[in-house]
Amino acid sequence: MPPEKEPPLTISERRKLTSWITQRLKLAAEIRRNAGGQAVLRRLNRAEYQYTMTDLLGLEMNYSEALPSDASSPEGFRNNGASLTMNALQIETSLKTARRAFDSILMDGVQAKREVTQINLAKSKIRGPLTKNFIGFSSGRLGRVNYWHGSFNNLPRKGRFSIRVKAYTDRKPGQPAPLLSAQYGYFVSGLTLNIISDAGEIPITSNSPRYYEISGMAEFFPQPMANVPDDKLNGIISLRNALYDGEPPPKAVDKVIEVKNNKGKVTKKKVKSYPEDPSFPNIIIESVEFVRNDYPAWPPPLHRRIIHEGEDFTNSNNIKKIISRFLRRAWRRPISEEEISKWVAHFEFIRKQTDTPISALKETLSAALASPHFLYLSEPFKSDKPRKLSAHELAARLSYFLWSSMPDEELSALANSGRLLEGSVLQGQFERMLKDSKSDRFAKEFCDQWLDLEGVDRVAVNPQYYRNFDNRLKPYMAAETREFFREILRSNTSALQFIDADFTMLNASLAKHYGLNGPKSQKFERVTLRGTDRPGGVLGHASTHLAGSDGADSHPIKRAVWIKERLLHDPPNPPPPDVPGVEESVPDFDKLSVREQLAVHRKKEACADCHRNIDPWGIALEEYSAIGLRREKTARSKKPVSAETILPGNQEISGLADLQKYLLNQRREQFARALATKLMTYALGRSLKLSDEPLIEELTTKFAKDGYQLSGLMKNIVTSRPFLSR
Repeated sequence: MPPEKEPPLTISERRKLTSWITQRLKLAAEIRRNAGGQAVLRRLNRAEYQYTMTDLLGLEMNYSEALPSDASSPEGFRNNGASLTMNALQIETSLKTARRAFDSILMDGVQAKREVTQINLAKSKIRGPLTKNFIGFSSGRLGRVNYWHGSFNNLPRKGRFSIRVKAYTDRKPGQPAPLLSAQYGYFVSGLTLNIISDAGEIPITSNSPRYYEISGMAEFFPQPMANVPDDKLNGIISLRNALYDGEPPPKAVDKVIEVKNNKGKVTKKKVKSYPEDPSFPNIIIESVEFVRNDYPAWPPPLHRRIIHEGEDFTNSNNIKKIISRFLRRAWRRPISEEEISKWVAHFEFIRKQTDTPISALKETLSAALASPHFLYLSEPFKSDKPRKLSAHELAARLSYFLWSSMPDEELSALANSGRLLEGSVLQGQFERMLKDSKSDRFAKEFCDQWLDLEGVDRVAVNPQYYRNFDNRLKPYMAAETREFFREILRSNTSALQFIDADFTMLNASLAKHYGLNGPKSQKFERVTLRGTDRPGGVLGHASTHLAGSDGADSHPIKRAVWIKERLLHDPPNPPPPDVPGVEESVPDFDKLSVREQLAVHRKKEACADCHRNIDPWGIALEEYSAIGLRREKTARSKKPVSAETILPGNQEISGLADLQKYLLNQRREQFARALATKLMTYALGRSLKLSDEPLIEELTTKFAKDGYQLSGLMKNIVTSRPFLSR
């Protein structure tokens, strides 16, 4: 194309032809996608499975660690029913996970004896994977430096334990509370191998001694091989002050001390010493205890959530009550008598093969949690025509939108009565659930997927160019964007602040990285950007800059595609598969500046059309390095950077500030429509159809009229026809 004897198409003609073909292909794809109807079943993704198991069972545990990663939909979301596949291995994994959880919840027999062991401070340091970076010495006074550690005999292999610490702080008014961080593990006598992992942390708030407890289940921590004798198995406890205020630890200084030997002779010895910072809040530890089998009651409360007081297994009605009550909660809907009879019969069958009724119940309930009724959100067809959701289907759809988890008791009760289908009741539940702390899950899951915050982890910062970069900053970079989203949602202010804002969310580490005055702890707080040169909005976040880089230099095309795809819902077409790159045909291509490399691409006819509409968006961010700081030269070529460019429509801009003004003034409606589209897609768990377009227009209009408030947009989605029907 064109035929050999015909003149070639002009650039204008080719652009017109390819545009027409692209639009027709997109339309054909939409028609084909919609011809088969929408997905009837949507599997719980990894995050939803984790939250649901936690809320259902009440046990804090990593339920999703053995599950495969979820595929993303074309829109970037991981809750799209068409992208969430299932195989036999995932069902088997769910069954094993449920069994493991019930082994720690449902207790059989009498309570094991509670034992308290006093742990003494060891003088020598026990080394392990998490303790290798400890600074200072073994001490009962923990500040910027020093650590506390001790060991004990006969580490438990299972059961609930507590690390009980009597401590206080010397913090002054206005200072943040220091954080007591505990690490727990084991070593085997006669071996040098030590295994230790994080057990948790707790703020030390009292200026007078009191007890603080960090608890866990022994079976959820690293375990030695079964053939290691118990008398050779020893426990390790390490404690430190995890508070960080952005200041570095003090450097060691030489100190001369006097040492007396067994004969009383005194000699002088040079040792390393770390000066204490009087302005830093310390933790003073008075005692440490390790408590085995530390249950507040027997059977434990989580056991009683499933088997209520007085329900024994001698009465068949009790068995029926226990199983039916659990199934109603787990499957998020009423259970028929036929289903109850089937599962009670399953229990009786298993009971004949097990030692105790508790063992049979564990296996029965585990099977229920590997059932499609639990693993899927089912909205089955009842006719060929669209229908309204039932009250329980609506409750599940609402709770998985706002909480990424199952309905709670109040929402379930309203579904049972049918009142949830009333408009005023539904709106009231939306407002209640959005205020609940569990809606922070929505903020995390939607924000992470919408803005592709996992991009931060996909890029390794090149130490050749950023020698002082601390990789521990990477999760804080993603957290800044996530906390920023949460702040806009919670404060009920304009979503246009995603484009530009006069504040951001920082902790001590990230504030230091940006060179700003900020919090004195790792807790994220709102920090004003007024009077600073730090840009606001997500385009000013280090998460955006790092994800849009190769770890050494910026990657304008990545950044441009991110802007068009995530903020404007206008993803560029993928490059043609048969068009070769120009890198190999241009001498010293890697030594060219980014602007020069892009210019080479635009000179190539096959690349020109796309790059003309993509490159300028990324060039506008060229003032920012791979780690999100202002720069004047590129990292590799050391050539000056320039952020002057021309956006589509012949709009000249220079840098991020101009790009933000352009987006707010010229692309505001497009951004609002993009955000409404993204939220609607996430809420429904499916790709939008052509028939959804009128609603998107309506939602966008209301969104703008209401001052671009996220909560208002979300409420309008919840009360819309597509959300209330299938």
